[in-house]
Amino acid sequence: MPDALGDFVRQSAGAFEPEDTELFAEFGFEEGQRASYTTADGRALTVTGYRFQDATGAFAAYQWMRPADGEPAPYGEQALRRGELIAIRFGSYVVEMRGAEAIDTHVEAMLAFLPRVTLRAPPPVRQFVPEQDLIPFSGRYILGPVALAAVAPEIPPSVAAFRMDAEGQFVRYQTEAGELRMILFSYPSAQIARGQIESFHQLSKVAAKRDGPLIAVVIDPPSADEAERLLARVRYAGEITVTPREPRRHDNFGIFLQDVVYFGLLLAALMIVGGTAVAGARMLARRAAGKSITAGDDDANMIRLDINFRK
Repeated sequence: MPDALGDFVRQSAGAFEPEDTELFAEFGFEEGQRASYTTADGRALTVTGYRFQDATGAFAAYQWMRPADGEPAPYGEQALRRGELIAIRFGSYVVEMRGAEAIDTHVEAMLAFLPRVTLRAPPPVRQFVPEQDLIPFSGRYILGPVALAAVAPEIPPSVAAFRMDAEGQFVRYQTEAGELRMILFSYPSAQIARGQIESFHQLSKVAAKRDGPLIAVVIDPPSADEAERLLARVRYAGEITVTPREPRRHDNFGIFLQDVVYFGLLLAALMIVGGTAVAGARMLARRAAGKSITAGDDDANMIRLDINFRK
């Protein structure tokens, strides 16, 4: 935590541990710090920073910590404000601010100087969550059995198979038949998801569907028809990012042939200049110092073959 945030001066700072240690350990919590700030006119601010092993863990923790019915705030990568509480996600950090609000530029400066920040895009599974009828702020990202038991105890961790690097996005929907709970699990490959879908089908009061590496699970739906409609809106679309190859000069055969001709002419010119320089130097050396090594001896260097051909 910085010594000051504009007019706010730090009064105290110390290590901080979250209350739900098991859940935050699942998110990869590393360490936390809480600091108290005050201004000369008596305004008070408390800032709590949580650092995680990676940005995915911070994303998951932010979804569990953010205030419901909050308003977007212009901080970090994601931020919500409700009353005197502001929750901010920035890379592998989640920062909570309670009390009087500091100036925006001072908050951004604090985020910019956080140590060991890991930046990464939000988990890709989030983009496949249907938005229609979605209850705002109902999302909870799942990285292990503790988070899964908190939102969907009906699904055993062995079925979710977190040992296979599974991750899940829990959301709730409001429909005419009632509220629906859905978890969209993401697996490293479609083959792994294909092997796990049968385990979900064996659960009672669960409707499941696989699409690519995704498995969508509606838990204990009040209406089977509404569950099917929700599952039908889950569609996986793979994205392939191709790095465009920049055209090079010699991709054009005409330019390539032209460069070959130019290169040949350059070599010929260098040969002529080099030969002239060597011959000229030897001629000058003969005139100036005929017995020097530089001048050379044409007779000594010339080999004559006296060959007579006879019939």
